[in-house]
Amino acid sequence: MIQAADFLTPGTRILVIAPHPDDESLGAGGLIQQALAAGAEVRVIFVTDGDNNPWPQRWLEWRWHIDGECRRRWGARRRAEALRAIEKLGLLKSQAEFFGFPDAEILPRWRKGDAAIMDKFTRTFADWPADVMIPPSPMDRHPDHQGAFHFAQEALRKLKQHPVIFSYLIHPGWLAVEPSECLLHLTREQQAVKLQAILCHETQTSLSRGRFSSYASPEEAFVAEPS
Repeated sequence: MIQAADFLTPGTRILVIAPHPDDESLGAGGLIQQALAAGAEVRVIFVTDGDNNPWPQRWLEWRWHIDGECRRRWGARRRAEALRAIEKLGLLKSQAEFFGFPDAEILPRWRKGDAAIMDKFTRTFADWPADVMIPPSPMDRHPDHQGAFHFAQEALRKLKQHPVIFSYLIHPGWLAVEPSECLLHLTREQQAVKLQAILCHETQTSLSRGRFSSYASPEEAFVAEPS
């Protein structure tokens, strides 16, 4: 079993990849806290703003039709939630970067070889080479999670970078293997902080508070991926 102490060390650069605002807290809220406590450097990139999220938006805004302006407003709201969440976890706003690519389109664009997304990943990794990368699992059933993993993996290949990679699983499909190779044990205080960060994502917990809160459990699980 790989232990957290193996890679949560002073000066280690850890890059968390969140396909949407909320994945950083759900998948790695405990890891971020432990990394900062160990003296590691942490950054988070948000691939999309989570703007294609119609049912919570319909519920909270009492509207049925959602046009482009509605989505832009919703994405801005989710960005603000993400910034509040990472501050709860101990990060500064400057340690987050928002790519702003279209929500629910990341996997199709990877399959088409989208040059703009590929270039953004590559330039970001070149500017801040990570020692440890925390992407979403390629086995996640959400296509944005799959696409974000594949873009990240391809960018690393182009740059010939070989960080340690541990993926997190948010939406397990029937083929997905439950992550267990690396277990982080969270203290009660860390669980409480993670829950506070999760609850900053008010748009998402409006319809799914119980499910989202369940991620603030005593453990975070990851799978080692090839780099």
